[in-house]
Amino acid sequence: MPPIPDSYSSPLPIAYIKPSDLPDSFSWDNVNGVSYLTKNLNQHIPQYCGSCWAHSAMSSLADRIKIARLLGSNGNYPYKSEINLSIQFLLNCGPGSCKGGSALRAYQFIKEFGYVPYDTCQNYIACSSDSEEGFCPFVDTTCAAINICRTCSRDENGIGHCDQITTFPNATIAEYGSYSLGELDAVMAEIFSRGPIKVCVR
Repeated sequence: MPPIPDSYSSPLPIAYIKPSDLPDSFSWDNVNGVSYLTKNLNQHIPQYCGSCWAHSAMSSLADRIKIARLLGSNGNYPYKSEINLSIQFLLNCGPGSCKGGSALRAYQFIKEFGYVPYDTCQNYIACSSDSEEGFCPFVDTTCAAINICRTCSRDENGIGHCDQITTFPNATIAEYGSYSLGELDAVMAEIFSRGPIKVCVR
């Protein structure tokens, strides 16, 4: 596959943060006793799924949204507003599957598609169209409206059914890009200024 070009116009943090001004140690998990990070996730429940690319991409994006909200409100943004993004949506509609994918392509896809729903819209089931584990061969993971956002209820006879939702909470991406090996100061400035990043080890 051809490389994915960066898509941003804002100045990078290294342009306005001197490396000498960066702390020796820093973690968004403990900023004056407060964690600015979202919950930990497990890609292999309820069954095996090679979706680390989607988990890492959405986890760092959710963290950055939480950080931006808390910093923009001087730490007073209500905790109930914490979000987690739908990884299953990426498996149903995005550029990868349970057999692998690219976080950078996930960011590109979300920017072009326009949004990623919250996981309250589409829970993670660890299945994609090419999955053979567990119940995956028996579920629909096509990119249909009901597999983007749904809700389920009972009819007057007590029979359960699910329906698509067309208006729902979501997040999007305005910019994305990558750093290369050797740009350690730039990476540290990025994390310190804007939040966690997704790292690819090859």
